[in-house]
Amino acid sequence: MSREAHPGSLAGRIPAAIADGRLERAAGVRLGTDSHAMLCGNPDMLKDVQAGALPCAGMRKHRRRTPGHISVESFW
Repeated sequence: MSREAHPGSLAGRIPAAIADGRLERAAGVRLGTDSHAMLCGNPDMLKDVQAGALPCAGMRKHRRRTPGHISVESFW
């Protein structure tokens, strides 16, 4: 849950948690070309994450003909 504060959870928008490193610190791993991210959520969040920090870490969208690091499921 990113809207309300809960002990041990991250508050705020997911794109911001990726961009400022909070997600990596909480998970104890660095995002990069040896990572795979599965994104599921509202279309605006998906666009923000795919356009922001993940490409900066060298990650690209996974496609059948060009394997990558980001899989997306739009759930809205």
